[in-house]
Amino acid sequence: MKCHWQGAVMLLLFSLSNGSIVADVSDNVRDKDGRIIPPTTSQQQGLIHQNTVPKDFKTEIIVPDAKARSRAKKIVEFYKLLESNPTIANVRKYVSDDYIQHSWFLPDGPQPLAMLFSTSAAQYPAKIDVHKIIVVGDWAMAHVNFRNLDHGAKGDLGMAAVDMYLFGPDGKIVEHWDVIQNVPKLAPNPNGMFVKLFKGGRQ
Repeated sequence: MKCHWQGAVMLLLFSLSNGSIVADVSDNVRDKDGRIIPPTTSQQQGLIHQNTVPKDFKTEIIVPDAKARSRAKKIVEFYKLLESNPTIANVRKYVSDDYIQHSWFLPDGPQPLAMLFSTSAAQYPAKIDVHKIIVVGDWAMAHVNFRNLDHGAKGDLGMAAVDMYLFGPDGKIVEHWDVIQNVPKLAPNPNGMFVKLFKGGRQ
């Protein structure tokens, strides 16, 4: 089902750009004569580039002021804590006791979060690479690569995640959302999922 969806979307975007098909409200993609176009295969999508995760990088912090920069540094500290020493007492230094969790695999509160990462820290070489942090007011977003959270496989590419946090009046995190996907071995472009490549300045 997932491959069909990905293939159909890519073919739809290409075909709409050159005017060769019309959109159909059904699950199928059809050409201009109404014939169903079969989903593309991985080879037809051009998945020929090896995905890699950068080992040498500097966390990019995007903030408007000193208070936001302080919060961004706090988030970096929080990830390092989860990676190395995620006891419940330590997690509560950063996360409110009333912590509201929107992630699909964790309950509310700091305890489940601590338990999840303490298992990884104890058994595997868990690694959390924080590539970008954006903080505006009470809101923060982090672009992160989680590796070896549930196994110790060599060369694990891990998961790409965007975490969104809300800070409370006491400076602790009170709410969390995330979007997570596995980093696949192959991609249709050579750019990777984490590094910013654009070198130009403002227009």
